[in-house]
Amino acid sequence: MVEKVLFDGVRATGISIRGEAGPEVIQAGHVILSSGSLQSPQILQLSGIGPADVLTRVGVDIVHDLPGVGRNLQDHYQMRTVSRLKRPITINDQVRNPIELAKMALRWVFAGSGPLTIGAGQIGGAVASRHSPDGRPDLQLMAMPLSLDKPGEPLHRFSGFTSLAWQCHPESRGYLEIRSTDPREQALIQPNYLQSEHDQKVMVDGIRIIREIHAEAPFRDLIDAEVLPGPDVSSEDQILQIIREQGATVYHPVGTCRMGTDDMAVVSPDLAVHGVEGLSVCDASVMPKVTSANTNAPSLMIGDKGATHILAAS
Repeated sequence: MVEKVLFDGVRATGISIRGEAGPEVIQAGHVILSSGSLQSPQILQLSGIGPADVLTRVGVDIVHDLPGVGRNLQDHYQMRTVSRLKRPITINDQVRNPIELAKMALRWVFAGSGPLTIGAGQIGGAVASRHSPDGRPDLQLMAMPLSLDKPGEPLHRFSGFTSLAWQCHPESRGYLEIRSTDPREQALIQPNYLQSEHDQKVMVDGIRIIREIHAEAPFRDLIDAEVLPGPDVSSEDQILQIIREQGATVYHPVGTCRMGTDDMAVVSPDLAVHGVEGLSVCDASVMPKVTSANTNAPSLMIGDKGATHILAAS
């Protein structure tokens, strides 16, 4: 058993997992780390498990030199297009109308339905870009009957519609490193979005595909003008630049405690941390590659797999 796990000696003395037959307790001292792709590697590094050069630089005693901790960071990167419509038919218009806004609230309170009960992206689909190596979908498109500058800000005052694209299989890889021994200090997160030229081409093609869809009926009869990126953004270089400036995360970080058997792998196929007895990681950080679409369901499956392995070994 490692003497320093989870911040200066904090250890589990027994973990209860409730199943159909009641609670089952795994061996005393087994630690299950499930803090996500950004905080699981942070906790490991703060505990002395990670790249020796990073730990030495910030003054953390090395418990186990594991160079892959915090590496292999992947995420889905998105770019939005915003269109102004000719008619007031979007949620932008509803929220500015006090009567419609009251109706939305009443439907949510008394019927549990209406615009306040749905996610922003109501329509999605997969498409292959011109740069897909095998002709399989490498972009996900989504559409929203609303528009805004960024999450948390008010909806636009015009009748707005949003279409967006994100790359399913980015080649670019980032990393995460702690900055100090203080667990409250934000770690350095370097996602390296669009580092790969292939990623750049796929994302540019995503915007072009959306524009092609918007040029077809019935969209062309509804859209008054493209607000973002805007009609003046047309060349590949211009589109790539606006993607760099206006693109954003889809909040799907994975891969920073990668599963595998090579020197850069952090956990084994049974989710046990290499070289550390009684420690497992069970979250999206163990994914070697990001999934094509949303990461929630795969993360639940990882949790189930981890519980099965840990219980079987107890």
